[in-house]
Amino acid sequence: MTNAIRTLLDWPPNLRLVDLLSTWSHAPYLKRHRLGAIDARVRVVAIAFALASLAWIALDVATLSADLWPYFALSRIFVAVVLIRLAIEPGREPSRARVLTMLAIVLLTLMAIYGLSQFLLANVRLQGWTAINGDLYRALPLVVLACLGVFPLTTVEALVFAAATVGMVIGIHRALLDAHAIELYSMFWVFALITGVYLIGCAIQLYYMMNLAHRASHDPVTAALTRHSGIEVLDLHFRLACAQDVPLSVLFVRARELKSMADQIARGARDRALKELAAKLLALLRLSDVVIQWNDDEFVVILANTPTRGAQLVLGRLVDDWLRTHPEDAPVATGIGLAERKDDGALDWWQLIAFAEKRSRAVQVPGDAAQPQAVSTVRRT
Repeated sequence: MTNAIRTLLDWPPNLRLVDLLSTWSHAPYLKRHRLGAIDARVRVVAIAFALASLAWIALDVATLSADLWPYFALSRIFVAVVLIRLAIEPGREPSRARVLTMLAIVLLTLMAIYGLSQFLLANVRLQGWTAINGDLYRALPLVVLACLGVFPLTTVEALVFAAATVGMVIGIHRALLDAHAIELYSMFWVFALITGVYLIGCAIQLYYMMNLAHRASHDPVTAALTRHSGIEVLDLHFRLACAQDVPLSVLFVRARELKSMADQIARGARDRALKELAAKLLALLRLSDVVIQWNDDEFVVILANTPTRGAQLVLGRLVDDWLRTHPEDAPVATGIGLAERKDDGALDWWQLIAFAEKRSRAVQVPGDAAQPQAVSTVRRT
């Protein structure tokens, strides 16, 4: 049943439905793409609402009395300035706190206009064009929820913004308009229904972003990270390990004979061999470990917060359970090199990879003769 749903939705095999709920299990490449998308969309939405806010001044002048429209005009000019300033803020490396704060500022400025409009129009008799303008102001929270639906927010984030919006609307009606309980109850359920549609919109946005990011960042044959995406992840892990002074181990895995077998077996068989090797590698590692297809027949494994001893245990498991023979019964001579940031004194991730690659060239582990005791020799050049 699960496989059928995945096929129907074209769901990437290494992404889970729980990834729609929160970001705690998101891979670094997905976090970066998502935050970049939210940052860009916040700027576009801010510009759009700033221009709409300035254009709305003409409608206020035409439909409201002379003692009311100046207040609306001044508030709209202020909101437009805030939104434009937000949109043109110099771009920096987006962080979750920063982009969600930017989104919250857009939400608060629009809800501030809503609150001011309900206060100023509370005792005004609305008719004709004035009534139409008043209805547009009352619909502003719905516009806010519709706007939030274009962002790839997780369910938790979307619920927080929805709850804030609904809470402000009910608070405004309760404090400024002295609304009755039945009116507030009815309003709550209307917004609850709209929030359900809004949550679906956010989930769809996030799902397609995860799907596209996965396809752009993973090799289509092996499902491992591509070298370009892997370098970004490796650089992030190395910088975090240095900042927190924690160990970082990498394995450099070489399946040399696959390249030489290209002339002996069909290209499809070679792809199947690589796919099976990568699948077994992914299955034997922790969920937090990262596998990068460095070259056609070379893989880099990132073992975050793992000292040399722990990495040797992982390496032993790979030697014992994974390095066997090729599906076509052709032997696969594989070399594995291990390097650790602190023990090797690596100054950058390039040096760490170089240490591991050199050791993978020095040590060959035959597929049908692989034994766990090879672990201790792989560590040394």
